[in-house]
Amino acid sequence: MTDTREKPAENIPTISAAKLSTKELGRISNLQVIVKEETPFLPKVAFTLITLASLGGAIFTGLGFGLTAPELGLRWFAIWTLALAGGFLIWRLCYLREVEAGLDAEAVGALVSTALKRADQVARIVGILVLVGAACTLFVSYFNFVPFIKYLVLASMIGLGALLIFGVSRRSIALPAAILAGVLLVSWGILDAGLDWNGAIRILHLTAFTLWLGGALWNIAVAMPSGRQHPDVTAVLAGARQLDRFRWVVRFSLPTIIITGLIMASVFTVLPMSWWLTFPGILIPLKVLTIVALVVVFITCPLFRQCSPVQGVCNIEDLQSPAKTA
Repeated sequence: MTDTREKPAENIPTISAAKLSTKELGRISNLQVIVKEETPFLPKVAFTLITLASLGGAIFTGLGFGLTAPELGLRWFAIWTLALAGGFLIWRLCYLREVEAGLDAEAVGALVSTALKRADQVARIVGILVLVGAACTLFVSYFNFVPFIKYLVLASMIGLGALLIFGVSRRSIALPAAILAGVLLVSWGILDAGLDWNGAIRILHLTAFTLWLGGALWNIAVAMPSGRQHPDVTAVLAGARQLDRFRWVVRFSLPTIIITGLIMASVFTVLPMSWWLTFPGILIPLKVLTIVALVVVFITCPLFRQCSPVQGVCNIEDLQSPAKTA
């Protein structure tokens, strides 16, 4: 079902043409925004795929540390919740803008206010998950070899979870939370791979994963429902700009995940083909195939306008005029 809502010409918010891009300028005369009731499917597919890819990678890496099956699950859950929080906070701090050049401040403010209220609700759930993840670290044996990092990770995750529960609508809370997430990513990379270039590669890999996973969460859980509540041209343009900032980050995250993953896996290339076709070696090609599927989804999503239920956010050329819908 599709909900079509029209705004009369005289009610269009003030837009400064001098500060709009050529594409945006070409669409501001349209009077109609279409809102689909169903949530796009492909973003959920992408979120699921990257979660599965992270699970496979975490199992493979954890087996290298000699972890038991329960420890593998606990370690993955802690990293997964950290990634949710980190990427979520980056959208809040970097992609969401309370002022958008050329767009009516009041209309943009209304969209941002709705998004932040929604973000606080989601952040509280993520915060609880992070606190559970913090408890999980107590039962992962390889932490015991580096007690300083063990307690740094534990304390940082508790602090991060607590800040998220307070909410992310205030930058004074969101910023220190993001800093804690950064400390955790660096700590975990060092814990896994050391202080040399291997650790740097690991940190890059975890950071790219975080930026995508947490950003995907914001898009699905915050940006989409918030956009539905503001079916006007200004909100569409502001939402499209947010999404485009995230897309640019994903364009760098995708190749970073692939390249750093291949570098980390290169040490195993001396092993026979039979190893790559049996457990745990088969986890590496399976993860690569999952990432390839993510690339396909990333390319396909805007082609089929699956980035948002609000028409025009994926591509502002889709904003409808009465002439087109008559």
